[in-house]
Amino acid sequence: MGASSTVTIAPSSDHLNSSPRPVNTALSSDEDRISALPDDILIKILERIDDLHAVFRTSTLSRRWAHLPHLLSCLLIQVADFLPRDKSSWTVHQVMAAYIAVLRRLLPSSPSCNRAIKRLRLSFYLTDPYPYLCSIGHAVGDVVEHGNTDSLEFTIFSDARNPSYEQCVVFGQRFMSFFQACPIAFRWLTSLTLQNITFGETDVFDLLNACNKLELLSLTACDSVVDPVTGEDAALAIHAPPHSALLTLEIKCCAFARIDLIRAPKLGRLVCTSWTEANPPLHFGDVPHLDDITLRLAAVHLQTPFALSHLLSNTSTLSVMHLDFSNQMIWIKPEAPKNLCSILNNLRDVYLYNIFSECDLNWTMFVLEAAPALTNFHLKLSRHPCERSRCEDTAKKVNVVWDNASPDFKHHRLSLLEIVGFAVDEKLTKYIRLVMERAVVLKRIRLLDREPCANKCDAMDGAQCPSSTRWRFPVEEEEKKLTRQRLIDGLSSSVEISIG
Repeated sequence: MGASSTVTIAPSSDHLNSSPRPVNTALSSDEDRISALPDDILIKILERIDDLHAVFRTSTLSRRWAHLPHLLSCLLIQVADFLPRDKSSWTVHQVMAAYIAVLRRLLPSSPSCNRAIKRLRLSFYLTDPYPYLCSIGHAVGDVVEHGNTDSLEFTIFSDARNPSYEQCVVFGQRFMSFFQACPIAFRWLTSLTLQNITFGETDVFDLLNACNKLELLSLTACDSVVDPVTGEDAALAIHAPPHSALLTLEIKCCAFARIDLIRAPKLGRLVCTSWTEANPPLHFGDVPHLDDITLRLAAVHLQTPFALSHLLSNTSTLSVMHLDFSNQMIWIKPEAPKNLCSILNNLRDVYLYNIFSECDLNWTMFVLEAAPALTNFHLKLSRHPCERSRCEDTAKKVNVVWDNASPDFKHHRLSLLEIVGFAVDEKLTKYIRLVMERAVVLKRIRLLDREPCANKCDAMDGAQCPSSTRWRFPVEEEEKKLTRQRLIDGLSSSVEISIG
């Protein structure tokens, strides 16, 4: 970017004023008592404040507070704190220059300084000119090389809105130059969040090999360079070294052809959302400690349903699974539980979220049958008309039919069934009774109303939804009593049913 570039994308900064707010320097008796506290307690108070301007304003209260911001051992310095409300008159270079000036002011000024930075969290732009990034990397390197820093986090934003593929390639090259020029900082990095990066063939491999303390890697809207011969997207290969500390991997809205988890010896949590290529999005290799997986997708036509046994064939340690269907097509296939028993044997918590309201729920029983250790089963139904996708390429929503449940199946661990988006409906009543019949030690059923609409619409209560009465959530105590009676009628169950 040239010197005239303006700030075009950034985290929220509504709380920021372009000039400091006035401070009342007249201390009340309560404030005097606070000021009488020792430095270490006041510092702990300041370290809980996420607003950098607020931290600096405390130093103007009195001489007692003036030195405290320079004694903090936990620092959060966000680029959002340097953006004025009127962004049109500022360039990204002005923002980064101000950011680096404050960074240098807050970090220890010399190696002989006794002050240790235990936790350092930085967010900034991946911008030219290159010296901005080097200034950050070297300043951080000077702090962490003494070995007193427990946590170092980088969140790096691109400085363009909706960049082209060519721009993302440049961002990728710029990031790798930053990484190579500042090896000390990256060697101590524990968390890295990136957006709009196009990686070269070996970039992620080199990154994981060098950042041996990295515990969290989060990628948003990233991809790899396309194959120069076929023009196809490349896969993302996670091939972490044996000493890798990687615990959490997040892949969000990325355009990789596939994510190959070749080796991740400590990986415990995986989040993969809104992938753009065909199903399934992942291939598992050596992930011996994978415990928690989250998949979220609003499927399009090319993304046909797939079997969980195909996706998870090399895993057997999962205890938590989140599947979010975004009110669109159910993109997993019900399958014979015998195909999944070894995979889901340790599963304790399942979350099946945003199932479109017209869909039958009996198919979910195959998960229950394949997971003998399951204790908590959470379902969420989408009931907002405004949640329906307007994308022309959205996959068709088809009711999922599952007729292969074992007639004599009994579950001996399930303790809680929770349904968000419950309404008095024959289909739901039959489903809940089915779970009660099969889960012989079920202790509690929690039935909750639909969650407030994220778009703040009133469609469910207006003329747009003629069936709103039929979908009514029981509110009055008499309605709740009748609903409970319908659910337990004829069953010898002592389950507690809470509504609302």
